[in-house]
Amino acid sequence: MNSLVRWSPMEDLIFRSFFRRSWDEDVWEVFENLLETKGLEKYNWTPKVESYRQNGSYVIKADLPGVEAKDIHVELENGYLTLKGERKVDKKSKDKKVDRREVFYGSFERCMAVPENLKAEEIKAKYHDGVLEITIPVEEKAPAKKIEVEEVKN
Repeated sequence: MNSLVRWSPMEDLIFRSFFRRSWDEDVWEVFENLLETKGLEKYNWTPKVESYRQNGSYVIKADLPGVEAKDIHVELENGYLTLKGERKVDKKSKDKKVDRREVFYGSFERCMAVPENLKAEEIKAKYHDGVLEITIPVEEKAPAKKIEVEEVKN
């Protein structure tokens, strides 16, 4: 008995009873083949990121499994952080007949706006366990000063 059930994304997109049962499976197979392209290495991909503030810093984490640290480039310019790089096809699997490939290979680029009050000169980037972590200290702004408005009487 299998405890894992294969996820079929097309079922979430297209109401299954829309198709007649006699040719239903063939239609699903066509859609699945379109999604499971063997030539995924030809397409650009975009890493998933999360950003948050923690302990006086702005932190950005990007999921980059299978990417080597030497292939990652980070730039912070004019209020935008740009991540560039490349995930290369594993040489061992490149020569083998691949039955399924759901991982994107090739170059990537991700550009995102960041807050204005960052100390760009103190940016740090670490890469560990397939996750790129960028930390940028935040400049503390002076608190807003409340100004009393004086009423002038004639």
